[in-house]
This record gives sequence, structure tokens and C-alpha cells, in this order.
Amino acid sequence: CDVSSLGREEERELLAAIEQAVAFVTTMVFQDGSSQLSSEQVSTSSVKGVVVLVKNQADHPCPPSHSSAGCTWNAAQEKDKLIYLKTERSSLWEQEQAHKKHSRQVLFQMLQCKVPIICFNAKDFLRTLLQVYGDEMSWKQVADSILLDPRIAAWLINPSDTVPSFESLMQKYFEKPFPKGTENTETGTLRNASVSIFDIFFIYLCQYQNLGMNLKKLYNVTVDLARDLKAQGLWNLFCTLELPLIKILAVMETHKIYVNKQELKKTSEILGLRLKELEQEAHRVAGERFLLTSSYQLREVLFDKLKLHTLCEKLQRTEIQQLVSTSEVVLNKLQDLHPLPKIILEYRQVHKMKSTYVDGLRTCMRKGFISSTWNQTGTVTGRLSAKHPNIQGISKHPVRITKRQYIKGKEEDVVTISPRTLFVSKQGYTFLAADFSHIELRILADLSSEPELLKLFQEPEITDIFSTLASQWKGIPSEQVKHADREQAKRVVYSVVYGAGKERLADCLGITPLQASQFIESFMQKYKKVHEFTKKTIEQCRNKGYVVSIMGRKRPLANINAQDYKLRTQAERQAVNFVVQGSAADLCKMAMVKIFASVVISPTLTARLV
Repeated sequence: CDVSSLGREEERELLAAIEQAVAFVTTMVFQDGSSQLSSEQVSTSSVKGVVVLVKNQADHPCPPSHSSAGCTWNAAQEKDKLIYLKTERSSLWEQEQAHKKHSRQVLFQMLQCKVPIICFNAKDFLRTLLQVYGDEMSWKQVADSILLDPRIAAWLINPSDTVPSFESLMQKYFEKPFPKGTENTETGTLRNASVSIFDIFFIYLCQYQNLGMNLKKLYNVTVDLARDLKAQGLWNLFCTLELPLIKILAVMETHKIYVNKQELKKTSEILGLRLKELEQEAHRVAGERFLLTSSYQLREVLFDKLKLHTLCEKLQRTEIQQLVSTSEVVLNKLQDLHPLPKIILEYRQVHKMKSTYVDGLRTCMRKGFISSTWNQTGTVTGRLSAKHPNIQGISKHPVRITKRQYIKGKEEDVVTISPRTLFVSKQGYTFLAADFSHIELRILADLSSEPELLKLFQEPEITDIFSTLASQWKGIPSEQVKHADREQAKRVVYSVVYGAGKERLADCLGITPLQASQFIESFMQKYKKVHEFTKKTIEQCRNKGYVVSIMGRKRPLANINAQDYKLRTQAERQAVNFVVQGSAADLCKMAMVKIFASVVISPTLTARLV
């Protein structure tokens, strides 16, 4: 029923029914006629309202007063009630205020009921409620609500399917094709239609019946998924980490992070000027004009004209066409032979800084602030990802830019640019950045029980982990460790952690795959417990078909016993990588959940995760 068409007595009866409910299944309906269950839902379409399937605690007939007011019952289970809560603005101010107040009351009571609210993509649902009712509904008030998202449950069971759709869930759990177009027939005739709220009852009977059926299916699928999570030992992970994160990320997305627009513009101009200077310098030393961002034109200058590849050992080639690469590794090898490679390296660094971290921020800004969109199911390892902008990818390392001086005798001006300083905290607040130090290496040390690695983190006087690691590995005094030794140690460790393999390590260090293989073997010989850990992990994966993180997160690897060598070795690297990176994701999420909970229960803390 449309709550806006209910009388006072009917409103009270509806609130009483909500008190007795065992679950709510909900979805947002958009102006374009789609819902959160629609595979074609347009993300830019504004929210029209919320449809809720109320699962009743006891089977009882529909109250007579509701039968005339427009109750729509699920065809399969006639005791469940379908209600519509309008969130869009109306031209009738008084009517809108009364309706908005009652919608808020119904939604707030649902959130306070301590019964599950099932929603496909629940984070977007909760974020929208906080944005629409933000003046009347505090984010702390929704912290105790119980949100179940079958999308996250399906991803935990099959992490390789990072964006499972409602359609794919239906096909899997109902074992028959999902009728094409069903998801958009639910409100199809509402597109481009102007309908009075007093006529909405007839619309519900015709258009929302399919939506009610789909919500019923969503409820059944969630029950099936819960059973599967318990059977696979994933229920505790689902309840203690992933479900609390729905609320945390929804709240984070409502928070505005302000940006210093003047400083952003100034930084963009400085970087743009430097790019022009580097472009002119590159043309001068090359003896001709060419496009610096074109690998084809750069290859022509470096290798066809300057023939720098003849002055160096075997250089990395592209995988498909087998042309000499213009990658960072190759340019680093060539930079002592000619000025151009060094100019190109700086140009790429400045270009990335400008396009990604500065101009990229400007495109994501709304009225002077940004607010990232977080994806909980975007990776197989469980790590969170962000977009618009990718705030995790904004470099914390400053870049030094030399501003050329055109006044004779005046020294060049060096400007240090740090993208994170462009963010401005709200008045009375300050930003606090917290990060785990070498978390993957610490996890590798703990899981392998390698005494030499454990010692690195037990001696407080050690300030540079990788220099000490290089000293241990190569058996040379710390003071004799060169930058190249440190870099090799760092790359070898992360090739083990990230499952990079000898080819990738060779590319990173600018060495042959054979040398890279010897480095890895030498490292494993020195740190035997790490070698035993990787072998044990791979063996367990071969026997079980999956690997497990410290919190029980699983990743099935179908190719672990493949006959094809390339596929099998890739799966072996993925197995080790998942145990370490998946465990790191578990710890980071655990920290977020604990911090959020501490702030929620505190009567004085006003901090927020952003």
C-alpha cells in the first residue's frame, strides 16, 4: 500500500505490523522506472521511492481497512505486505511534508526493529536514507540496524564474481532463465508519466506486482545464501566484518571532504607549465618534435633514430608484437646513455600527478567537495576499492617540481607538491591518517614463523626494514647496503607476497627472468620458513581446491591442479598471494569496524571515518 494514502488509523496499524515483522525486503525505485534489482539501472537516475516487502511474524488475514486502501499482496505468499514510501519531492508542500514525515517514521522504525533488512546493494539504500533524511536521522542512529546484502553473500561464496547481479542470482538459485525484461516491467509504464498519488493504488496493482514477486525471490535467495555461508564456514566473517562495513561505507559516502580549490588550480597550472618545459626539452635533445605520450613515436626516436638499444644489454620487449618496450624499467636502463629517457620519466611522473591526482580531483568535485564511492565486492582478496575519486590511490609521497627561471642570475625555484595537502578539514576538525606499517610483510613473517623476518619487527632500533632485509639476505653489513640491494630485497619480497613470478620481477628490476629466478631461489634458501609456508599453502590448496585467510575468507582456485604449466603456476602464486593479502584485508576491515563502533558508543567522540 502507498503510505501517503493511508488514514491515521491505518498508519498506526502499519506501524504495528512493522513492529511484528520478522524481516523487511526492500529496494529503491528510480525516476527512470528501474530499481536496484534492475541490471540496466542508470546510476545517475534520482530516487523516486522505496518499496518494502514486510515479512509478517504470523499468518493473519489482511485487515479490512487495508483492503480498500490498496494493499498489494504477494501472489505466492498472501500474508506478506508490500508498501511504497515516496522520497521524491512533490509540488504540494503540505502534502509532501506530511508524507515525508510518515515515510521517515516508517523507515526509522524499520531500522530500529532489530530484524534483518534485506536489500540488494544495501549500502546505496542506507546512504540514500541518510542523505534524504539527514536533518532528522543521525548516522549514529542507524549504527545498530541489521542490514543483509545478498550481493555480498554471493561474492563471499564466489569472490571471482565481483559484481553479481540480481539476475545471475535468480538463474543460479532458481535454476531457470530469468525472463528478459522482467526487472524493468515493474515500473515500466511509470516512465515519463505524471501520476497523482491518489491514483497510485491502481499503479501498484499493475506495475509493482512483478517487483513484489522479485522481492519475495530476493528473500528466498538470501535464506539460501545464508545456509550456504554457514555450510562453508563463512557466516562468522559475513556477520562480524562484511555486514558492519555496509553501514560504515554508507556513512563514509555521506561525508563531504572539502578541497582547496585555489590551491588545486594553482597546482594544476604549475604542473601544466612543467609539462610544457619538459616537452620542449625533449624535442630539443631529440632533434625533432614528437608526441611524448605516444609509445610508437617515442620508440621511433629512441631506437630507430638514436639507436639506444644497441648500447645496452637485452631490453624488455612488448608481449604481443615483440617490439622494444618504452616502459619505466627500460627507460631507467637507458637514462645514463642519453638525456631523453630521463626527461620522459619525469614527464610521465608529472603527467600522472596532474591528470590523476589534480585534474582528476577537479572532475569529481561537487560544490567544492568530493565523496568517494566505495566498492565492497570489487576485489577477490577482500580489499576495498574506491572510485570518483580513488581516494586510496592519491599518493602520500610529495613530488619536487623545478620551476625554470627566465631571469638571468636567479636560482631555480623548487616546489614540493603533495596531493593530500589539497584536502581541507572542516572547521574544528583535523585529518588523522593511520596506516599499517609493512602489513603484508608482517603477516608473511607471522604465518611462516620465519625467525629472521620476525626479528625485523621485534627490534625497535630498525628504521628501514628493507635495508635490514637486504643486509640479512645478502650477508653484507647494513652500512654497505646500496639502493639497488634494498630495491632488490623489496621487489623479491613483494613478488612472493603478490605472486608476481620471475617474469614480472625481471621487468621490475630490469634483469633477465633467469636472474630473477635465481634471486627468488636465493631468498627462499635464506628464509627457509617462508619457502615451507608457500609450499604448504600450495599443497593445501591442491587438496581442498581453495585457500583461506586468517578470518576464514576463501578463494577457490580451479586451476591449482591444471595440466597446463602456466595456468597451474599462476594459481599457485594466487594461492600464496590470497592468504597474505586476504588476511591484510581482514585486519584492515577489523580495524574499521572497531573504530566505528568505538565512535558510535562514545557520548563525546565526534570523529568520523572518511
